[in-house]
Amino acid sequence: MQPTTQPHTTPAPAKPLPGTYVLYRDADRYLTGNPDHTQVCKVLSYGQQQPDRSTIEVLATGEVLHLAPIAYMRELHPAELMHDIDTAPLDTLGDGRLMTAAGAWLALRHHQAATEPTTKALPPAHS
Repeated sequence: MQPTTQPHTTPAPAKPLPGTYVLYRDADRYLTGNPDHTQVCKVLSYGQQQPDRSTIEVLATGEVLHLAPIAYMRELHPAELMHDIDTAPLDTLGDGRLMTAAGAWLALRHHQAATEPTTKALPPAHS
């Protein structure tokens, strides 16, 4: 007897309210291998005539996408957006004083930028 397998399904997302930040995946771009297939967007409104679609604005470009399918959106929760600020160490001054949360976040970002490699390794030289 062979076990039956269930297809992987994702429950339909809730209808995002206007002003909500979402990740939106353009299915056509995704399936054709376009690198710009997933973008951070802000919900402007949802369709009255087509309740499974929404009008969204791409934050990086300001482009407005009409009738974007809600099935390809995932809400970005404030906890996800604020995690780096919430976890920034407040004692980075090194002298016992505590920094403000904003100062700690800026210090953390500065430290991360300073430790990231700025150049890629060069390929081996050919002789």
